[in-house]
Amino acid sequence: MSVRNWARRRWTTAVFLADSRLRAEARRLADLLQASERIPGWTRGREAVELLRQCYLMRHGAVTVEVGCFLGSATVLLAGARKLKGSGHVHCIDPFDASGDAFSVPHYTRIASDSQASLRQRFEAHIAGADLAPYVTVHQGTAESVGARWNHPVDLLFLDGDHSPEGARSAFDIWTPFLRTGGLIALHNSTHEKTEPGHDGFRRLAVSELREPGYGDVFSSGTTTFGVKRGPRG
Repeated sequence: MSVRNWARRRWTTAVFLADSRLRAEARRLADLLQASERIPGWTRGREAVELLRQCYLMRHGAVTVEVGCFLGSATVLLAGARKLKGSGHVHCIDPFDASGDAFSVPHYTRIASDSQASLRQRFEAHIAGADLAPYVTVHQGTAESVGARWNHPVDLLFLDGDHSPEGARSAFDIWTPFLRTGGLIALHNSTHEKTEPGHDGFRRLAVSELREPGYGDVFSSGTTTFGVKRGPRG
């Protein structure tokens, strides 16, 4: 292990040890972060720690939906958290065709060209390699096509698909009605004030939607914004 990786592991383990709710699994949580970092992706650092923490702290049997899973770096965090808890499931939605907003597509295409295997094959290999397949169900399609036939309540909704204003808004409008009252939403790439044009959809949603009365306890970690869905007020 390199000095840099050793230092990162020491830091992440210390973060988990500092939380009494996570202390018993601190080292295995740190292992999940390392496994995630070996997969190409963009959920890293403090936001990865927070996503892992929040998913681990979800209720027994929690249902997580991840819109935009690419090669599975964040999925390993989500499914790994539920495996450690011994219950729950992660539903991953992605067309696996390197599509998305104009800023992202060249990056997806470059990474896709690194292997002769399809994106879905690579995703499934990463999940199997982390021994997480029993905790993951893949729904190949867009946020819209999968959402049109979805009918289950969701405890944690991680939106990281099409980052264009139109794509982000569409995913938000389709999937947030399924989020339980008290459930948690996480919007990736939503904290940058300066974002590439056409790549700022989740930033716009964080500003316009993650606020009272619809959402509370809003906070950011890294580039991800989290918020708790509020219920109707009597």
